[in-house]
Amino acid sequence: MEEVLPNIYLVDTLSYVEKGTISSYILNFDTGVIIDPGTAKGASILLDEIRRIRLEDKIKYIAPTHIHIDHGGGAATLAKALNAKILVHPKGAKHVINPEKLWIASKQVLGELAEIYGKPESIEENKVIVVDDLQKFDLGDDILVVYHAPGHAPHMLAYYLQRTRILFPADAVGMYYNGMVFPLTPPPFDRDLAINTLKRLLELEVKYIGFTHFGLVEGNWTIKKSYEKIILWSKIAEEVANENKDLNEFIKRLCDADPEVKELIKGFSEKPIMQGFIYTAASGLLSWAKR
Repeated sequence: MEEVLPNIYLVDTLSYVEKGTISSYILNFDTGVIIDPGTAKGASILLDEIRRIRLEDKIKYIAPTHIHIDHGGGAATLAKALNAKILVHPKGAKHVINPEKLWIASKQVLGELAEIYGKPESIEENKVIVVDDLQKFDLGDDILVVYHAPGHAPHMLAYYLQRTRILFPADAVGMYYNGMVFPLTPPPFDRDLAINTLKRLLELEVKYIGFTHFGLVEGNWTIKKSYEKIILWSKIAEEVANENKDLNEFIKRLCDADPEVKELIKGFSEKPIMQGFIYTAASGLLSWAKR
């Protein structure tokens, strides 16, 4: 665990299998919050750190950005252990309460990786708060503002600390690694919604972005970069789709047009989960182009 900013802690919650892949954030304010609790199997790592710094009585909200099991898989486990409530988009609430269908779909999409992440626990409906767009939570030392942020997923949320101007957009902006940003566009991806979300996030005054994949980055330049990449990549995807070419050809053209793609694929040679995000994102964008 690292205190990346005053009262903001980053916990590497996938360290049990691949370090530097999933960041969970603890907001140590008068009312404590966990942003993106991560996987079900990683929940114990987060819980141990919370207890180590004696915050178990302060955490009132578990705030996954979306219900994908690498982000929200541990939400119910933590909510039960800490007597906290889970914040969730209206379109994701039923899958947090009863994750059976989510788990079946996750195994179909992720294969053995789903087992590495772990099966999410179910939770009582009264432990879930369905959040509106622009809903605010007074944390005492700051205000947490919820933004509906569809595109990566229809049930996507972004969280913004109003006073300290820290944004936690997770996959709405993409993933960050070694000075590079990579949009995350898995199927079923909605390009237009994703672009509109990025435009909206660009309007915020942002000092730092807390990525789930992975780490804290100063400024908002990654939002603009993600926007530019999605515009470029979607044009390439449409060209590939019109020529009836396959995913391999699309990735080849992405590497030719954007050297960072090739660099990230190479850089993730020893990080298979992060590398897998790249291929899943390419698949989603090409599927969008072939719609």
